[in-house]
Amino acid sequence: MIRELLAAAAIAGAAIGLAPVAGADNGRYEGDVPGMNYDASLGAPCDNYERFIFGRGTSGQAEACHFPPPNQFPAATTGYWVISYPLYGVQQAGAPCPGPQAAAQTPDGLPMLCLGARGWQAGWFTGAGFFPPEG
Repeated sequence: MIRELLAAAAIAGAAIGLAPVAGADNGRYEGDVPGMNYDASLGAPCDNYERFIFGRGTSGQAEACHFPPPNQFPAATTGYWVISYPLYGVQQAGAPCPGPQAAAQTPDGLPMLCLGARGWQAGWFTGAGFFPPEG
């Protein structure tokens, strides 16, 4: 009797332990871009703040690697992960976009933002505004 009870408990424990693994997705989402970092962690350091800046945290939240402002003290030597607008994959500059607060990536890895009637535009958005890439 005890043997059967222990066997049933072991089977039930294994089934419960494996259930979340069996139901988990592969961590990829519609709109993900090439070069995504799937180990992003909000507020953690990152070094890909110029190209291929997007990642996902463990919750699936889209994140972006941003470099702190230059007037920060002490001076920062690395970027950090921040929450990103929802991602819409790889886009072409000027193509129509879904509306404000949307992010994408150029084919060569630059971040893009939806700027309304201007469509998708490559660049970075900070508290000081939108900055297109130099050159």
